[in-house]
Amino acid sequence: MNWLEKLKHARRVSVPIVAINTPDPASTVMAITKLFGSNGKAVPIVQWDVCRGVLALNESGKEVARMTGEGEDDVTIGQPTVFLAKAMDYPPDTIVFLHNAQVYWDVSPAIPQAVWNLRDQYKGDRRMLILLGSDIQPPPQLKDDIVVLDEPLPGDEELSGIVQECDDARRQGALKNVDHYKAIEAVRGLNSFAAEQAVAMALRKDGIDLDHLWESKRKQIELTKGLSVWRGSESFADVGGLDFIKGFLSKITTGRRPPNAVVWIDEIEKMVAGSSGTNGDSSGVSQGILGALLTAMQDQNARGTILLGPPGAGKSLIAKSIGKEVGIPTIAWDSNAMKGSLVGSSEQAVRTALKVISAVSSNNALWIATCNSIQGIPTALRRRFSFGTYYFDLPSDIEKRAIWQYYTAKYELSSMQAKDSKARPDDSRWTGAEIKTCCELAWNLDCTLKEAARYFVPVAVAAPKELEDLRAEADGRYLSASNGDVYGRREKAKSGRRIQL
Repeated sequence: MNWLEKLKHARRVSVPIVAINTPDPASTVMAITKLFGSNGKAVPIVQWDVCRGVLALNESGKEVARMTGEGEDDVTIGQPTVFLAKAMDYPPDTIVFLHNAQVYWDVSPAIPQAVWNLRDQYKGDRRMLILLGSDIQPPPQLKDDIVVLDEPLPGDEELSGIVQECDDARRQGALKNVDHYKAIEAVRGLNSFAAEQAVAMALRKDGIDLDHLWESKRKQIELTKGLSVWRGSESFADVGGLDFIKGFLSKITTGRRPPNAVVWIDEIEKMVAGSSGTNGDSSGVSQGILGALLTAMQDQNARGTILLGPPGAGKSLIAKSIGKEVGIPTIAWDSNAMKGSLVGSSEQAVRTALKVISAVSSNNALWIATCNSIQGIPTALRRRFSFGTYYFDLPSDIEKRAIWQYYTAKYELSSMQAKDSKARPDDSRWTGAEIKTCCELAWNLDCTLKEAARYFVPVAVAAPKELEDLRAEADGRYLSASNGDVYGRREKAKSGRRIQL
């Protein structure tokens, strides 16, 4: 049952107060007005906002609107409590919209009271107050009196209609079927108005500019607090070694249920810091973020994996590369950017971000979490990443040779430095990121690789205890990102060969 069917049912049983969380209030009002107020027996429908006061939305609503005065004489302009008091006198069957309801709860205690005063009166004669907003959370005194509905962002069928209408209006149906489908993919996750504007701007005489459409979508996603779209060019070709995790993720993205987007949470252990334990966040913000994320991932049957290891081991590079590898967006999640100073604002930002992700991916995202420590990540959250935890150790000698070869070629270093191991510094405790840094410095400073190595200290040398603690945590518990075996701290003989576990 979609949100309109739920609203119809609420109307049939005389529900007096409904809140609708909507990404596009104008299209919501239009859909409901068409449903209830466009036939010969149309009910009166009016809307109110703080700037314009009361406006009629159909012929039957004009007489209702006159009850508050018209134009500049409307006594309810800028006065939500006055409007709600006047709404008490509206005739039976009237439908009343109140815009941006979420901003009024904290303005005055009179507003929740004025809403509550309408409850029994409206239920008695099938009137309905519809509160519209982006994230309406009823205050405690109204939580049992308001039915809350969530209108999702438009799905593929609705987006297909928008693309077709824009094409018909501009170019008489010349858009090819393949471009039509690609356009739907590119605007998935936008509200109706934003999708229409993006498609209209991208249409050309010879087709549609898909790059322009994708860039419009990226910018719209990045208007969502805490979300950004990774624009890097990294692919699996940039990743030396780590063959097992690359193969595993490739199989997921080309399997029977390929994801439509990747959601990357970097350093997830910092995101949940303070959400539990004796040193928890007393404000409740961290707990609220964690709770919203747990609920959304469960409701969407989310799939994901945790990548654990020391800094520079390739975790983030893998997360950045997977979307580019298969041509889907990689959405970076930043919980710190979602945190606000007002009570409830952080949770609102998280819910909004999750709705955008749900729409962009059609409830089919692959979640990738990277972390330098798994301590402090609640078990409930780890279970949501049902595709397992992979440990990224320092690269083996074979992997390091591949990484050296890639980056010496990328930075156009001499063939001698690239091939001759004696020309390279001692890399026995280096990460892949440190090999990249060494090559970049050698190119930038026009010096040898050994000279470049003098300008930084490898993480395994600077923080040996942290590395050993990580290895102890992973020992026997997680799979190796390099070969897929259960990780072990020592080299072990297996199948007649020596492998780095």
